[in-house]
Amino acid sequence: MITVKTRLGAIIIIGLALLWLVTGCRSTSGYDYKGAVLDPPTPLDDFELTDTKGRPFHLSDTDGEVTLIYFGYTFCPDVCPLTMWDVKTALADVPHKDQVNVVFISVDPERDTPAVLDRYLSAFGPEFIGLTGNWEKVEAILRPFGAYAEKEETGDLSAGYLVSHTARLYLINPKRELLLTYPFDVEPADLASDLNQLLNQDFSSNSS
Repeated sequence: MITVKTRLGAIIIIGLALLWLVTGCRSTSGYDYKGAVLDPPTPLDDFELTDTKGRPFHLSDTDGEVTLIYFGYTFCPDVCPLTMWDVKTALADVPHKDQVNVVFISVDPERDTPAVLDRYLSAFGPEFIGLTGNWEKVEAILRPFGAYAEKEETGDLSAGYLVSHTARLYLINPKRELLLTYPFDVEPADLASDLNQLLNQDFSSNSS
C-alpha cells in the first residue's frame, strides 16, 4: 500500500529533479535571470479548475502571456500573504503588467470557496486569479511542478488545521512552459526584472 509519506517523498524527489535540471541563469539574449531556470523549459498540460466567479478556468486561457503560479491557501498565516504582497510590489514596476497573470491555486479546497478566494485576492489586484477545485484535481496539478501539500492538524480548535505546502513561485512563459521558479521571500525587484525581460522579448519577437 502506498502511504501518504511515500507519495510525499516521491513528489519531493520530483521537485528536486526539476531543480537539478537548472543548468544556468543566462538567457539566449545574455540576460541573467534572477530565478532558477529550467533548461529546457518544461511543457505543461492544460487543466481546469473553478475561478472566483464560479466559472471554469483553463491554464490554456493564459497562453500567449506570462503567468505566475502559486499554490497556497487563504488561512495561511504568513508565507502566502507575504508572497502575494511581494508579487504585487513587483508588478508595480512592470509597465506591461496587463500581460501578466497571477494564478493562486488553493491547496485547501475544503475552506477556500470561490467567494472566499475572491475576498482574499481582491486586496492584491485584478491580475490575481483565484482557483479552486476538488482535492483530486489539485493534487494532479501539483505533480508536474514538483510541489506538495498536506493537511496538518494543529490541536488548536480555533485554527482547525494548517496546510503544509511548497512555498515556491512558478513562472510560465507564453508557450505554456515552466521556465523559472522562485523561493519564498524573492526580492520584488528581481521578479520585476525577470518579468520585464520576458515581456520585452515577447514584444520584440512579435514586432519583428
